[in-house]
Amino acid sequence: MFKTKTLGVGLTLALTALSAPVQAQANDYPNKIIRVVLPFAAGGPTDVIGRVIASEMSNILGHNLVIETRPGASGTVGAAMVARAAPDGYTLLMNASSQVIYPAQFKSLSFDPIQDFTEVGVLGMVPMVAIVPPNSPHQDFKSLLQYAEKNPGKLSFASPGIATLPHLVGELVKLSSKTDIVHIGYKGSNPALTDVAGGHVDLMYAPLAPAVPLIQAGKVKPLAVTTKERLKELPDVPTIAETAIPDFDIVTWYGLWAPKGTPDNIVKKLNDAMLQASKSPKVLEVLNAQGTIPSTMNVEEMRTFAKKEHERWVQVMKDANIQPE
Repeated sequence: MFKTKTLGVGLTLALTALSAPVQAQANDYPNKIIRVVLPFAAGGPTDVIGRVIASEMSNILGHNLVIETRPGASGTVGAAMVARAAPDGYTLLMNASSQVIYPAQFKSLSFDPIQDFTEVGVLGMVPMVAIVPPNSPHQDFKSLLQYAEKNPGKLSFASPGIATLPHLVGELVKLSSKTDIVHIGYKGSNPALTDVAGGHVDLMYAPLAPAVPLIQAGKVKPLAVTTKERLKELPDVPTIAETAIPDFDIVTWYGLWAPKGTPDNIVKKLNDAMLQASKSPKVLEVLNAQGTIPSTMNVEEMRTFAKKEHERWVQVMKDANIQPE
């Protein structure tokens, strides 16, 4: 009995000793530069938004968040790097919402995009606008869907590429309205927008920032927005929910992730700094210019949101028979 008791005490002390350095490190966090991996080329919206928020978070935390671009394979090269990093809060991933879609997008990955990460927070959300060529005969989104229902395969919609969120939004609309609208994938948003403006494609679910200047210039016509509420930037444009598909509420978004096993108090400290940074005038100015709504989600809300987004889009890909690459 004495020997067993002694062994138990010894094991407890050993475990405590092992966990003490980790806990001490977490309490002292941060005490050095934090590396933030951006899995896309510099200059894109994730980069622009990420850099201004990271800069403000650096001021709040007292140590620099340094952006490191690692593009490749739709963002999975950079994501894999963070998945393998030490869970100490000094290597983070700043990615688009595609992070939660990877499992259905790729047949095999060297990491698990869901299980190998801890959600930190949502950097911001981007509404989308259903736009058509300026000479389109369709004056509202409901009439467009009614035409598509009566004329299967006659209409087309553009996207920046297969399994991007604008593509999946189009597939969700098709599934919800039981219509057949042909998808045409491009290599990026700009060529897709150009072909819609030129009348070569009938429709696109475009992110707000690049869509607004085209709308203001009369180069495209907005029919509806994808959010549940109307947007202040386009107050006269109705929502898809109020015109055609009840409860429709979709945004694309950008998030911050840490490797799985990162201590909870470090994750919370990062989330608190991110939310504080999102309220600064400098950050709000950049977010507004990028057509991005600042997030107010805490860690638990982010986890619930990311889980729902993962389940929703994986199911859409299955239902739309989009095969993983």
